Amino acid sequence: HDQVGYWLWEAATGLIIQTLTIPRGQTAMAAGHAAPGDTRLVLEAHRGQTEYGICSTTFLEQAFRTDSFRLEVEFHADGSWSYVSDTTLIVKGQEEPFLHRDRNTLIKVGEPDMNPWKRIVQSQAKAKTAPA
Repeated sequence: HDQVGYWLWEAATGLIIQTLTIPRGQTAMAAGHAAPGDTRLVLEAHRGQTEYGICSTTFLEQAFRTDSFRLEVEFHADGSWSYVSDTTLIVKGQEEPFLHRDRNTLIKVGEPDMNPWKRIVQSQAKAKTAPA
């Protein structure tokens, strides 16, 4: 699935917040704590909480209810980072909760580059202001 969201770190309290929204009709706000230099983060959200919770559409709530979300992130000395996310779902018609686990390791492949459109716009602006 696609998801969009934001990360926030409050340096004074160590609070880390991840907000995420899934276009099929779900949003979550997960939270945890970390200090500068920590190499591991753990964030959680639970259904029914008004702080750091999970909110879904009626269909998802009835057919694929998400009860909890837990994300562990680990930063490695080589600059890569790994995550494991566990989502507990109650699937209509199934007796046992379903644990959906997603994991991956991400490796930086290069330095960020300017957005190509911005590069074109800047080039055009320079051409307009250059002496003839």
